[in-house]
Amino acid sequence: MISIMQDTGALLKRIKHNLLFFTLSKGVAFLAPIFFLKFVSLEEYGVVEFSYAFGSVAAVIASLGLAGAYPYFLLKREEREKQQTFLFYGIPVLGLSVIACLLRWTGLINTQISLIILFTLIFALQRIYSSILKSEGKGHLGVLIDGGYYFILTVVILIVWPLHLMQAVRLLEGMMQAYLLVLSGFFLWRFLCMRTKTISAIIREDCREILYFSSQMIISGIVIYWLTSCARIYIKYFLGYEQVGIYSLYYRFAGIAIVIHQFMYIAFFKQLYMANPRKMDNYYLTVMGLVFGGSLCCFFFAPLLSHFFFDGTNMGNSRLFLLLIFQMPIWVGISLCEGVVSRENMVRQMNFRIGALVLLFPLVLLLIRNHLSLELFALINGVFFVMAFGLQLWLL
Repeated sequence: MISIMQDTGALLKRIKHNLLFFTLSKGVAFLAPIFFLKFVSLEEYGVVEFSYAFGSVAAVIASLGLAGAYPYFLLKREEREKQQTFLFYGIPVLGLSVIACLLRWTGLINTQISLIILFTLIFALQRIYSSILKSEGKGHLGVLIDGGYYFILTVVILIVWPLHLMQAVRLLEGMMQAYLLVLSGFFLWRFLCMRTKTISAIIREDCREILYFSSQMIISGIVIYWLTSCARIYIKYFLGYEQVGIYSLYYRFAGIAIVIHQFMYIAFFKQLYMANPRKMDNYYLTVMGLVFGGSLCCFFFAPLLSHFFFDGTNMGNSRLFLLLIFQMPIWVGISLCEGVVSRENMVRQMNFRIGALVLLFPLVLLLIRNHLSLELFALINGVFFVMAFGLQLWLL
């Protein structure tokens, strides 16, 4: 009885410690993309959301799997000296950031390419440093890093709204460029503060070992991220930017329930990574149930908010909304199982199974492209989610 009371007290203390930071970060992450639609056209919104989705997947490659490798080396193997190797990543990214900004300023790349590059590098840096903080038990800070882009988007909205500016996307791009340079510069500064090895020694010794392990994480990350985040990319190519904007609006509203999962996962990351299977099963079932319940609440709440703020933006496609809502707990289950598969060093087996689904999905879309609608796309996407989740459970 005493043990249970102590565990409950520790749980409440941890939740209280993380709740303020999480509410701030995830509240901004939920509201900012929705409010941004008020200041741009549906097509412009689709361009930003497409670039976001593309950059989110590309960041898996750009980050070299380091976000997933960090807890393995620093928590499981307790090799603290390798932290400097992960921070070293910021040096080449800083160079790429400067090049990307120069290419855009000279007009050699357009807005869409520039946004994709910015999202890719920003998300790569955010995920790595968030993994560092969460592995150190600083989930309240890690969640702020996770929401870095959304804070930038919020600042853009606060500037555009009172001044009635018309170039919201251009302003967002410029502020993302500044944020990327600051973030990569921060990595460089942290690296210089803790460096104990020469750069050549880091590359020759630590990088080889870390990249050998993280290479499997890259493939796994691509497979999972493409499965769960490719929707807006496919919709752009099959249905156009405007349909991306419509789909994204519904997805953003339905996705508020994922906030529940993200809070628990960030707040208890270290404990969950090291937990025994029985505790993890109970936790995952609870989170998936909460996510589904939260998504259903959004079904009634979203149309009211949309009508109040967006002057007639139609949220009446209940079939699309419900299909996305039913995807949410499965999406969370796939994400949670990915961490378990990584911990148990079964990534390669998962890659073959889930990779087959990823390759099959676009083939199905091609076969039905003449009959494709947002509702049919969401239904097929949900079916593939269920199959992927079932394969993970079978593997584990």
